[in-house]
Amino acid sequence: MDIKKLAEKVLGIKLNFKINEIRCNGVYVDYSQNAATVGGNSKSALARAYMLLAKGISEGKSAFEISQEASFDTCGVMLDMSFGSVMKVESVKKYLEYMALHGMNMVMLYTEDTYEVEGYPYFGYQRGRYSLSELREIDDYAAELGIEVIPCIQTLGHLSKFLRYGINNHIKENDAVLLPDEEETYTLISECIKTCRSAFRSKRIHIGCDETYGLGMGKTYARDGSRNKLETFKMFNDHLSRVVDICEAYDFRPMMWSDMYFSLFAPGRSEDYGLEIEVPQHAIDAVPDVDLVFWDYYHDYSKFYSVNLEKHMKFDKHILFAGGIWTWNGFVPNFRYTYDTVKPALEECLNFGVREVFGTSWAYGDINHHQALPCLAMYSEYCWRGKECTKDDVYSVSEFITKVPFELSEAISDFFCGLEGDYNWGKLILWSDPLINLLCYDIDIKKADDIYKNALKNFENYKNVKDIEYYQALFTALVDKCMIHLNLREKYRANDREWLRNFANDTIPQFASDFEKLYNLHEELWHRDLKTNGFEKLAVRYAGAIERIRYTGKVINRYLDGETDVIEALEEELIRGEKQKYLQPDRVMYTY
Repeated sequence: MDIKKLAEKVLGIKLNFKINEIRCNGVYVDYSQNAATVGGNSKSALARAYMLLAKGISEGKSAFEISQEASFDTCGVMLDMSFGSVMKVESVKKYLEYMALHGMNMVMLYTEDTYEVEGYPYFGYQRGRYSLSELREIDDYAAELGIEVIPCIQTLGHLSKFLRYGINNHIKENDAVLLPDEEETYTLISECIKTCRSAFRSKRIHIGCDETYGLGMGKTYARDGSRNKLETFKMFNDHLSRVVDICEAYDFRPMMWSDMYFSLFAPGRSEDYGLEIEVPQHAIDAVPDVDLVFWDYYHDYSKFYSVNLEKHMKFDKHILFAGGIWTWNGFVPNFRYTYDTVKPALEECLNFGVREVFGTSWAYGDINHHQALPCLAMYSEYCWRGKECTKDDVYSVSEFITKVPFELSEAISDFFCGLEGDYNWGKLILWSDPLINLLCYDIDIKKADDIYKNALKNFENYKNVKDIEYYQALFTALVDKCMIHLNLREKYRANDREWLRNFANDTIPQFASDFEKLYNLHEELWHRDLKTNGFEKLAVRYAGAIERIRYTGKVINRYLDGETDVIEALEEELIRGEKQKYLQPDRVMYTY
């Protein structure tokens, strides 16, 4: 791999002068009199050196010297390839190039069942699974860039897409969790890990084991009777021990999400790492020889991370931290909330001496990981600048590499109306039904409307930025939906028949056209970087949304023409309830 040519290609800049490459600790750049020395302790570090060289020159500097040491041994990204979409191999390669220029050195491909496993034809069936040759191609390309590909799979929970087929009932604890203490369960797991060994160079593997809700309460409960927390803990631990043994047999050092060791001992129903949770010493002592990954994506204050990192240190295990790259709760990334949660998390990781961190980019079926590339700098700059890292450092590097102005990223984040990522106004408003308004919680439609209109004005300043047309279409559709909810019911109640007629015959066709434009752009964006599997859900959802807009016009005209006495859906009074988190689109699209 010619790192210089890579930097020139991705950054769009020519370095037509003498450059001397050296091997050194960290990253080094020296430039003066139209000549440069660049160096690093790995290919990805060298790529970062070239990026910093190009950045300094683009800023008009005639001479400069930069020396950086990494605060983290591993700084990377986990890319979700299971929750609704799978990236094409070429798209993964392009993403890896951006990672290398940031100086990041690890990637995980989160594949629950989206990779082929010999002897299990339903594993990833019609889900866009990777073939063994595709995984090897990704691993080979990453190695040329100095990036380690760590397989990230599931070996207990999160396997609902595989377990939904009746042929697998014999290894099924419940709809999502494998049946422990069943020999054929471990035959499957062994084949999965064997595939990973065949595909990847890495000596490390992430075996998942998070959120295994209902463990001991499914087929095991039916077979053996009641379970208490200690019995469930023992079942979990016994299963994990067997998986660790399989990993060792294939020369893998395993790591796992650590949440179940906390939630199993939570008082009542608690968040995964509630501050009140205390894991008893006997449980800590019983944990098998596995590295623990502490994950959290939600908290924007330091105490949460410091308290939980201190608890993790009691395990006397190697600890990694996984933060969030907020891609999973909307059509666009929430850049603002990503920074607000990453900053305190990584600062506490530095305080506690955590040496391996990565950001998780989940993709629940309607987003493209490339849209979140500006978030990479939130991790890379804390890695290479340590506690001295500032928001300006993050924005400056992000803008230079991705060519996406961070003011635009901030405007895109307005999809979420300035709220936490879980309060997903944007997606709820977009998919809401125009007639049957189920947005009956604390969503302020007028406030959302103002925010979306202001964002559209900001987008006008960035007409040449990649994918800007998609963002404009998305926010236009949001403004359309806000207009409906702000006016339709009120005008109907006031018997403003002229407004209703104009709305049905002029406005409704335009709104349907706006949604069709968004659909077409979204389809284009999807197929540019993602395999086709998964888009069918979006296609059906768009089709339903567009038809319901058109249907609204029909219903209004029937009422105005005297075919019906009332518009039934607009007669019922709206209930304004309390705020609700985690509302999903299906809950505002349908009444049944």
